Amino acid sequence: MGTTLSAAAWGAGGADSTRVAQALDAARDSVDRIASLLRKRIRIAALDSVREDVRRQSRVALPPDSVAIGYALDRAALALGPVVDSALLGLGEQFRWIGRATRSTHRSVGIPDPDNTLRSLGAVEMWGGSVRTKSQRNAHGATVRSVTVLAATAAAADAWAAAFMVVGCDSALALAPRLAVPVARVSVVCVDSAGTRSTTDLGQRFLRPTGRVP
Repeated sequence: MGTTLSAAAWGAGGADSTRVAQALDAARDSVDRIASLLRKRIRIAALDSVREDVRRQSRVALPPDSVAIGYALDRAALALGPVVDSALLGLGEQFRWIGRATRSTHRSVGIPDPDNTLRSLGAVEMWGGSVRTKSQRNAHGATVRSVTVLAATAAAADAWAAAFMVVGCDSALALAPRLAVPVARVSVVCVDSAGTRSTTDLGQRFLRPTGRVP
């Protein structure tokens, strides 16, 4: 995967710093193991299941590594979750929140402009689950510039961000509310030549930039 896990964790009521540190090490080891399996081209049943779900609902066939970051984050969350009250994990351009989602514990996650790293396409408030952004530089016409997906699991967010880059913003915004994804809905912020649009369920959780976005 070529990325390093970052983590900020807050300990549970009886969890000492040693237990939290050990859990963080276990989370990083989990990510490393998944990366090793993918390098050896060893199939992972859970990845195949997510890819098949995407293919069935969108007709987009994803390569195995397109879901690897999300799956690795979910596995890291399993290692860390029993030890901490809450944590924010980051891998590449994806984040995974551990802990009970409330308005007071949300985090704002920026959506970078792929053509200018000093600018932002906006931000989304993350109350739980995972946020994944995929983008491409110098996109023209109706081609998608950026897709940000919020989902209950990192694997789902990763997979659907990849699929929505293929189908385009119009189809992504129409398809997302109808997806049969376990646990919770999928929400989307999509950017193309028509501008920056989001699924209606995000409401005020999608924060537009103060300046003009081309």
